Amino acid sequence: MNEIRVGAIGLGSIGLRMLAAFEEHPDFVATRAWDPRLEAVEAARAAFPDLRIADCAGEVTGTPGLDLVYVACPPEHHAAYALAARSADKAVLCEKPLGIDVADSEALVNAMATGPAHGVNFLLAASRPANTLYALAERGELGRIHQVEVRMHLRTWRERRYREAPWLGNSRAGGFLREVCSHYVYFARRLLGDLILHSAHVEGRDDVSAERFAHILLHGGDCPVTMTGSTSSGTPDTNLCIVHGERATYRIRDFHWLDVAGAGGWVPAYPAPEKPERETHLRQLDNVKRMLAGDETATASFADALAVQRQVEAMLA
Repeated sequence: MNEIRVGAIGLGSIGLRMLAAFEEHPDFVATRAWDPRLEAVEAARAAFPDLRIADCAGEVTGTPGLDLVYVACPPEHHAAYALAARSADKAVLCEKPLGIDVADSEALVNAMATGPAHGVNFLLAASRPANTLYALAERGELGRIHQVEVRMHLRTWRERRYREAPWLGNSRAGGFLREVCSHYVYFARRLLGDLILHSAHVEGRDDVSAERFAHILLHGGDCPVTMTGSTSSGTPDTNLCIVHGERATYRIRDFHWLDVAGAGGWVPAYPAPEKPERETHLRQLDNVKRMLAGDETATASFADALAVQRQVEAMLA
């Protein structure tokens, strides 16, 4: 495959991180981008001086010769830009969630079912820690999984992310359940199969503000999945997923690190790369390359993202 030309819509913090990955990956080049916010455009220009800034989103989706549109704007606009890219016969990599309304996301999945390739940027679809655990489970090396335990205590995350993207603090589209917990819902579904929501206790959420605390219990088959999180406690922040297996117990730390429980406590499961987060993004781009070559299973699908969105919105309901 020749060099994959990318246009980006959305230049917030995740958009800039992915632009850095596109720049580092040998098979991708980001040629055009757009964001309505002047400060975001200026940050992108400073970091990527060769990147051409478009005058509008339509200029990105309409650029001839572009292979992929990366959609990294707030979720209420995901459907419009994904569909515009589809109409222009361009593949799509979209951030999650697909939208802020489940019915609208269902319509989006149906509309995208035919046409160019499309996938969703779930970290735990690509990261080495998650894929190591998928492989261990498939080979039976974990034995029976007794519990999946997620801990998200994210006070400094809230302070940083709500400042970077104020919409994340709003109950209409944001909150840590949608932004952080959704990655773990994807992971648990892939590890255990379909999940059933048993109970959800959520505090601090109202018509304006996103949730401050949540305790969730799901089941994947006979395996309980517990998720506890808050944005008002945690110094330092805690972002862990522990998989308690019959034969071994592992934990994913901050999405990008993997530890295994030993006789003396937790030890790294493998030597960590110099930049684990960047490794995850580059692995995702490897998957996107496979997706563009015709492998429909290479990335998380829009249908996967819809299933996660339904689960998270049920927690919030």
